[in-house]
Amino acid sequence: MCDEIQIPIKQSKTVNPTTKIVFLGLEIDTIKLEIRLPDEKLAKIRSSIIQALNSKKLTLRQLQSLIGLLNYACTVVSPGRAFLRRVIDLTIGLTKPFYVRRLTQEAKADLHAWSVFLEHFNGKAVLLSDKWESSDSLNLFTDASNLVFGGVFQNKWFYGKWDASWSTVHITIKELFPIVLAIELFANDMANSKVNFYSDNLAVVHIINNQTSKDKLIMRLVRRLVISVLQNNLFFRARHIPGIQNVAADMLSRLQISKFKQLYPHMDQNPTPVQQPLTI
Repeated sequence: MCDEIQIPIKQSKTVNPTTKIVFLGLEIDTIKLEIRLPDEKLAKIRSSIIQALNSKKLTLRQLQSLIGLLNYACTVVSPGRAFLRRVIDLTIGLTKPFYVRRLTQEAKADLHAWSVFLEHFNGKAVLLSDKWESSDSLNLFTDASNLVFGGVFQNKWFYGKWDASWSTVHITIKELFPIVLAIELFANDMANSKVNFYSDNLAVVHIINNQTSKDKLIMRLVRRLVISVLQNNLFFRARHIPGIQNVAADMLSRLQISKFKQLYPHMDQNPTPVQQPLTI
């Protein structure tokens, strides 16, 4: 057909029908429904991260090479962009390829996150449908007060009390914490899925959807969130819910456990345990 309509074909680039193909440098597997980083590229990324972490300073050229590799990995590891910003910031003000910049602790923390993730994730992403899961399947509802936090996921639920060390922590951090905790608690149930995180705190919704904040404590939680997301190939979005509609999670954050069980008898009889002490 191509000959008939005079479309040139490059035989060296032609592949017969197959369930596994390398396209634009990525390996696509239609049987496993996976997009993978080729082994040689994965090894190169790991090696570059280790080299950077073992160096006190990097030249602009080295930084740009590392950033390019991580940008490439983001094709598969899309949430990984949250761990690129502070590495990219190191290049600001460097005008010559041989100019050097000392690695900051924040940049090293981001590179450690990439290293941990690639070790467990191995550069794979499961292909999911574009349609988000229905509202009665994969939704997480959380809430927090200055004394208690809680959350509901499917038929599972959890709650906990803040200890004295949290007394001066900003409410935005307290509202973000149970979302991060829930991903860690229910990782097996959320893996390879799309989940809506419902919060009545607009600031938390913005932070999660943009995966960034100027607050260092919040960014510490964001790192935990993204690492859990990447390790479990979880696709997510945060949505705002008015407090008056966030009934179940609100009850847990007020320690109204008996009332919660009465109104939601289909939930697990006992809460999912939360390990103490709580740490950011």
